[in-house]
Amino acid sequence: MKKPIEKIIICGGGSSGWMSAAMLSTQFPNIEIALVESPDVPIIGVGESTLGTINQFLGLLGLKDNDWMEYCNATYKLAIKFSNFYEKGKNFYYPFGVKDLQNTQAGATDWYCKKVLNPDLDVNDFYENFYSSMPMIYQSKIFDNAEGQLPGFSWGNDSAYHMDATLFGMYLKDKVCIPNGVVHIPNHIDEVVLGADGYINGIRLQNGDTLEADLYIDCTGFKSLLLEQTMKVPFESYNDVLPNNKAWITHIPYADKEKEMENVTNCTAIGNGWVWNIPLYNRIGSGYVFSTKFTTEAEALQEYKDYLNSDEMTIKNPLRSEVCEFRLIDIKNGVHHRAWEKNCVGVGLSYAFVEPLESTGLLSVQELLLKLCETLHNKQINKIHIDNFNYITSNIMDSFKNFVAYHYVFSSRRDTAYWQHITQNIEMDSWMLDRKFKDIPTAANELAVKLLQTHHLPADASMGGLPDILVGLNTLPISMTQLDIVTQMVKARTGNLPDFYTQQTQDYWDQKKEYIESLIETAPSHYEYLKTNIYNGKA
Repeated sequence: MKKPIEKIIICGGGSSGWMSAAMLSTQFPNIEIALVESPDVPIIGVGESTLGTINQFLGLLGLKDNDWMEYCNATYKLAIKFSNFYEKGKNFYYPFGVKDLQNTQAGATDWYCKKVLNPDLDVNDFYENFYSSMPMIYQSKIFDNAEGQLPGFSWGNDSAYHMDATLFGMYLKDKVCIPNGVVHIPNHIDEVVLGADGYINGIRLQNGDTLEADLYIDCTGFKSLLLEQTMKVPFESYNDVLPNNKAWITHIPYADKEKEMENVTNCTAIGNGWVWNIPLYNRIGSGYVFSTKFTTEAEALQEYKDYLNSDEMTIKNPLRSEVCEFRLIDIKNGVHHRAWEKNCVGVGLSYAFVEPLESTGLLSVQELLLKLCETLHNKQINKIHIDNFNYITSNIMDSFKNFVAYHYVFSSRRDTAYWQHITQNIEMDSWMLDRKFKDIPTAANELAVKLLQTHHLPADASMGGLPDILVGLNTLPISMTQLDIVTQMVKARTGNLPDFYTQQTQDYWDQKKEYIESLIETAPSHYEYLKTNIYNGKA
């Protein structure tokens, strides 16, 4: 950057624009910030589901649940439920929180051994043993763990939200940004003025005004007015790995809030993609993500309606689709080569997007903003700071891409051309295939070295949520060959064979589940908890 940043202009509103304004104005009260938002451009507003990390963002803004949830029709979210992804009639979960590894010999590996010993064991036994929130999830109840009775579960960190993202942006505008001094300029951008050196010199508005800043934040959505159209930063499509390119979306009225207001995001795989159901307080947000390579828009709409009318829904209503209005939107999976180019930074859809199977839309905005704030705390921004920012944000998006793709490529479904293609023709990046599957002797040797140093197998924390997804898809993230090699090395060193799954471990799991179920028995339902604690009795 040519000089220290004293003025920032955010181009575009919506959730990404106002999240940017809220974060930057809170972190940098001495920087002048303006947000230019065209009154003529509709907000997509699809992203309505978050992950537990949203609590970090809310905490930095000083927001508590009672401050904003009612305004945004928000509900709680404790997990993502994946139905029919492995095969029809099977489901699994991605719960939030830290695995409770107490009384295990080798962390999650104890359960992997249990599964090998009991091949027909339901995969949900994995989540039930390691995540204290599972009884809440099964019964759609809320227990806020105020006294810390649930091992590994923190209400403040491990509960996320379903929300109306459009209303969330408006809340941040009115309650955070404007009070922080952000200048709101409702006007259309006619031209981005580019200097001979490739830096943005200003933006010219429809009313003739020209605004100038030191840094420009592009929140113009898939249009990417500044980053792509003006700065000419190339876009790399993810379509070779994530072929879904369209979504039908709708709002579903509740038939019974008590039963339908689940505390999970429900993702259900169907013939040519997957459907999300997101229970807000006032309605259910829903959409069908699909690929036009394998079906037409009209066929997909009928397929979606059939799903909504079926018993896949919590309450079956064969006429449900008749009261719904449907809207078709484009999905542009991919990433620009750089998020930060000269004096322009792309945030949200203008920089990158991965289909919302793992709720990474608002997460990617949040993660990029956290890294941006970290960078801006440098008094003078040099090229090395920008290069580091671009490297990290690119890796974040690639990790999101791969993580979402794994939900598909390990499926056992072959019932349509779509699922045949997803499981047979998609070529993934080499990291996981090489490190976790193809190169077992090397991986096993690495594990053995660590074991000889620590006397136990390492936990799978370094793999993040990937083991939860792989287990759900009936694929163990560790090879029994590795375990056998490590076992023999331990025996050679100590003279004893290690126990990876013992009766003591199983007894602890059984007792813990019984104890948690007794706590949950008298807990209120998700709907009742919200009605009492957030919505002040409003039905």
